[in-house]
Amino acid sequence: MTAKPQNNITAKQKIDGESFVSFIVIAYNEEANIARTLSSIVEQNDLGKHEVVVVDDGSRDTTAQIVADVAAQQPSVRLIKLPRNRGRGYARATGIAAAHGELIAMVDADIILPADWLVRTRSALADHDAVGGIAVPDGDVAYICRRFKLVPRVVLSTASVTGNNGLYRRKVFDVANFDAELREGEDNALNFELSRQGLSLVTVPELLVRHEENKTLPASLKWLFDTGRGATRQLITYGEVRQPDLVTGAFVGTAVLGLVLKARNHGLVGTAIPVCFVLASGVQHVRTRFETPRSHWSRVAPAMAVDSAHLAAYFAGRLVGLTALWRRADPE
Repeated sequence: MTAKPQNNITAKQKIDGESFVSFIVIAYNEEANIARTLSSIVEQNDLGKHEVVVVDDGSRDTTAQIVADVAAQQPSVRLIKLPRNRGRGYARATGIAAAHGELIAMVDADIILPADWLVRTRSALADHDAVGGIAVPDGDVAYICRRFKLVPRVVLSTASVTGNNGLYRRKVFDVANFDAELREGEDNALNFELSRQGLSLVTVPELLVRHEENKTLPASLKWLFDTGRGATRQLITYGEVRQPDLVTGAFVGTAVLGLVLKARNHGLVGTAIPVCFVLASGVQHVRTRFETPRSHWSRVAPAMAVDSAHLAAYFAGRLVGLTALWRRADPE
């Protein structure tokens, strides 16, 4: 980030407990988690002046009612209920538009903050424009962590500040905002735009938050598919090659090789090559995301198999995302 800030936001400014903080919590069918998330917010150390704006993104469960019950006991909590599901970008933008704080804290409804989260992020924000912690487990393996009860490793996100837990100066949103049209990848898109404007975004070292995702296996597979499609869109839009892009490129290479072999009447080998690549990727992915001692093999092995299915969904999404290139070439 070598460009000079265009809005003079990054000049070092003291951020203290007198700064009004707006916590924005987006939620979609989060009845299992929302109460704990809100408790972790209102129980923050040195909380000071604050509000908690919960944007219910058209939930079909009791999420909104739970929030309403909490709001009846906590005057700082208020609910915005969207009549239908509009997606993460729209929900985040709605929350920002309704917020009054000098600081904006983004917290997803499946995130449990440690008690010192605000103190540490507020301190780090004195030298930056947006800061955030590290969600554990990583979002793409949250289902596997819960289903197989594995011990997660701390893995840095590819984004400096993720939407699931981040603290922003309010003036940041005079420069850019979450894209209301994006259902996923909206935080990455915002990061790219803020970085392009020369603003400073960092992950606070060793600041860990608990990720308590409650998706079913079908919902998790769909999310990985959508994430893959969004990652391809991101690559096309910004042209920045990340590690997931390299892995996807390797998968495409094995798939092409498999098709060539099939065309030459080596169907079994042609099928085996991309399948083996996905399985090997699943094994490696689980090993890098979790502790995998031999004593836990009865749980690790099926976790690797399920993760391979997740990766297959992700790669499928990456390939479907390429249709964006055709739409660009043929705007009609």
